[in-house]
Amino acid sequence: MVSAMTLLFVKLAYLLVCLLVAQHSEKTKRTGQKRKKIYSTSQINSIIDATVHPLADQHWFFVADGLLHAVNESEADPIETLLKFLKYNMPELLRRLMKQLRESNQE
Repeated sequence: MVSAMTLLFVKLAYLLVCLLVAQHSEKTKRTGQKRKKIYSTSQINSIIDATVHPLADQHWFFVADGLLHAVNESEADPIETLLKFLKYNMPELLRRLMKQLRESNQE
């Protein structure tokens, strides 16, 4: 006759084998792979330039241009993105504000 301890050992071994087989049959997940982008960052910047730059002379579209470029480069450091936005857009922003102030003072 088989002892109770031996039956327990056989049942545990059977359970472990079943768990190993079940775990092995599952599909492995791709955790380290990212989905490939359709357009690169520089291509998106070119698309933004081609669509928004013709409108930049009208109204305040140059601010939208800068914001779109900042969103496109959102993977970068936010402080660096803010500094680039200020570097490239602050002179034009100040120029337009000064122009509006002069025009409002003349009226």
